[in-house]
Amino acid sequence: MGLDGVEIVMKAEEAFDIRIEDGDAEKMLTPGDLIEYVMGKIGHPDASVCLTQRAFNHLRSALIHSKGFERRHIKPDVLMGNLLSKEDGKPFLQQFLADAGVAATPELVRPAWFSRLAIGTSVCVGIFTTIALVQISSKGFNFWSLFAGLLAAILSVWGMMLGTREMRLEFKTEVATIGNFSRWIVAQGPTMYDPPATHWSREQVSLKVREIVIDILACEKNYREDASFVKDLGLC
Repeated sequence: MGLDGVEIVMKAEEAFDIRIEDGDAEKMLTPGDLIEYVMGKIGHPDASVCLTQRAFNHLRSALIHSKGFERRHIKPDVLMGNLLSKEDGKPFLQQFLADAGVAATPELVRPAWFSRLAIGTSVCVGIFTTIALVQISSKGFNFWSLFAGLLAAILSVWGMMLGTREMRLEFKTEVATIGNFSRWIVAQGPTMYDPPATHWSREQVSLKVREIVIDILACEKNYREDASFVKDLGLC
């Protein structure tokens, strides 16, 4: 099993608080195999309750009552950023998740334009530094001028990222829509939306496994429970 496979197993063990034997891990050829294995350890059948729908309903209710939206405006494919302003979106989500019993918080990111600006600026700083050192130095272009330019580029990006942490106000793709955010909530484990039980439902397990596999293999477009880890999802 390659490093990606080991990481998937370790993440699953951590998420579900179980131990997966090496021999069992070698037999898991698809995400579905991993899901069924986890279900055999901690799961319980609960076909009568759709937890994602329950989480969506609570999120819709909170948006209606707290933000004054009409019910028809809140659909699974609606972008979270279209409903929550950058100023009050984060406090609203923190309170909502706390009420839901979710300890985690979805990672917010800087605007895409800023990332492009940061890369462009760092390249310019690196080139300017290299050229300036070449002109100053009597040795002309050499390894040290190139190294200094690269270091200046890295430091400029680091400084921009460090100084703009408060700009991380936009939602990542995996939680960008109301529907995706509802699935993310369910994937975090037992919450106030769960039926009384001490185990995970299959829906929760499947969503968490999906989150783990996509995070490690970056295979969102190709992900299926019956997809081969190696042939379809790019597991090395």
